[in-house]
Amino acid sequence: MDFFWQVFEIHHVLVLFLGLLLGIVVGALPGLTPTMGVALMIPFTFALGPTEGLILLGGIYCGSVFGGSIPAILFNVPGAPANVATTFDGYPMTKQGKSRKALELATISSVIGGLFGMFLLLFFAPVFADFSLRFGPTESFWIAIFGITVIAAISDGAVTKNLIGGCIGIGLSFVGISMITGTARFTFGMDSLVGGLHMVAVLIGLFAFPQALRMIEDFRENSRGENKQNGYKPSRSSIRESFGDVLKKPKYVTIGSGLGAFIGMIPGAGGNIASLLAYNEAKRFSKKKDQFGKGDKNGIIASESSNNAMVGGSLIPLLTLGIPGSPTAAIFLGGLLIHGIWPGNNLFVDHAHVAYTFLYSMIAAQILLLVLGLSLIKYMTRLTSIPAYFMAPVILSFSIIGAYTTQNNLFDIYTVVILGLLMFCLQKYGFSPAPIALGFILGPIAEQGLLQGLQLGGARGSVFAYFFTGTWNVILYSLVLLTMVLAIRQAVNKNKTLRKKKPQFTLKGLGTTYAWAWLLVGGGILSSIYMMSSMQFEQKIFPLINAGFLFLLVMIEYGKKAFVSQDTKGISQQRRSWSLYVLIVIVSIVSLLTTFIGYYTQVLLLMITIPLFVYLKYKQKESSLTIRKIVIVSFSFTLVLYVVFSILLKVPI
Repeated sequence: MDFFWQVFEIHHVLVLFLGLLLGIVVGALPGLTPTMGVALMIPFTFALGPTEGLILLGGIYCGSVFGGSIPAILFNVPGAPANVATTFDGYPMTKQGKSRKALELATISSVIGGLFGMFLLLFFAPVFADFSLRFGPTESFWIAIFGITVIAAISDGAVTKNLIGGCIGIGLSFVGISMITGTARFTFGMDSLVGGLHMVAVLIGLFAFPQALRMIEDFRENSRGENKQNGYKPSRSSIRESFGDVLKKPKYVTIGSGLGAFIGMIPGAGGNIASLLAYNEAKRFSKKKDQFGKGDKNGIIASESSNNAMVGGSLIPLLTLGIPGSPTAAIFLGGLLIHGIWPGNNLFVDHAHVAYTFLYSMIAAQILLLVLGLSLIKYMTRLTSIPAYFMAPVILSFSIIGAYTTQNNLFDIYTVVILGLLMFCLQKYGFSPAPIALGFILGPIAEQGLLQGLQLGGARGSVFAYFFTGTWNVILYSLVLLTMVLAIRQAVNKNKTLRKKKPQFTLKGLGTTYAWAWLLVGGGILSSIYMMSSMQFEQKIFPLINAGFLFLLVMIEYGKKAFVSQDTKGISQQRRSWSLYVLIVIVSIVSLLTTFIGYYTQVLLLMITIPLFVYLKYKQKESSLTIRKIVIVSFSFTLVLYVVFSILLKVPI
């Protein structure tokens, strides 16, 4: 109890409040992940004592995981990898005018999930730490494969296109140095690719950058008075009603919290996997599966409770074994070691005052987060009233600086822009960014588990027995098979719906430009398979499996063209505004010119160019927009970025 009351000392409360507030800001800015937030703050803990330093880092960790839900819900831009699943239902709720409701649900479920994870950490840490050590290479492999098969179930659109996206994401994860052989592959002679594609840059390129481009593309609709602003008038919502939504049907928050804490305990997993798996299981156990992805509140509850429960779960193996359960927990380990504290069983004996005060403060952090989060919702929802012509360049600016600050690497900016343009185009043909992101995240885990399992299984006499025996292996690959069966059933049900429209079989469909594009892609995959055949076994085995599966899916899509060609109709009948596409090209070129014109010049150009285009083309519709307003907003925003990143954070721009 002495340690418990120490949490409420005024300096501990102030440090915790500051950490949570900073964490929410870090999470809300696209590209600034919880890992980055904790890493940036470690130098500031040097002047603090061990307890205060850990409380500050813990507050940032908790706050940033929650903060990532804010842009995910309001703008369809996940603030952190763990918030990808929140966009599936959060943004549709915003479009329905329920942004306040969505944020309330995210706050409440985050706190409940966080409390669940922290209570597990406080009372059962040694037990669960021992349990997490039982997960070897094969269990990690099956978890990753399970996550990849979930792709077909969680995303809207054709099952085959979702799986193709997953294969593309896995393919992107192969670029760089192989974690098993230690040699570079798929770099095409480019030194910049040796280190691989960074996760933050890839996620920004898949979600944030194309979202800004879609805002620009929608200016034509905006000019007609439809959805004139980027946001949607938020309806009022009762906090009591939101508590009831979460607590009266605890199934979804229980699924999210349980899976989140479980995945958090597995070393190397993280909140991105936890939230996506929790979302899938919530959808699986729902009686209204078709509502998921269209603004179902239970999707937000499952996603946000899981990624916040992961925080406590990831600290269990860290504090008891010194094994971080997530990338952010790995940075946290550095914060412990800097203060001379070594994790392990002795932590709770030799440094009991630090350990228990920190654990109790993490429980207090959830209560404080509830108060802070609910009180800020009123101001968060006002962000949706910012016009799209200002919000688009703001998202672009944060996308660029978020990608750069991760590694201070200009190549990450090029990754964002190129992937963003590709994703912008792919979305027009029915592809979703979520499966690509999930494939990129899970690909390395699956490959490492496969290769290590092959080596260990071979040493034990039977690779097959090593992968397919054992309680957890059986449970996990059974879940994989179950998910695949459900995905096939989902595809069959969609085909039944199409049969009611009586599509005609015609070979002419196989001769369309769209069909030839699929055939060309298939030919490219076959060529890549041939070129990979000369690589070392360890380097090529998983890429070959991925390429073979991708080729099969591409041929299925090609075969579909003989029955239905609706994909091309929707595109060809759209009225194009070529001036908007010219603006998108200009914006992309400016985004690539960081090296030559400097970041702040680039921000100023984006902030002026986009609203100036709207002023010149649609000034009769946008009477509130003036040259003076454009200049004031552009220079003010650039100045704020300069103060934050160059003066406060001292980012070497």
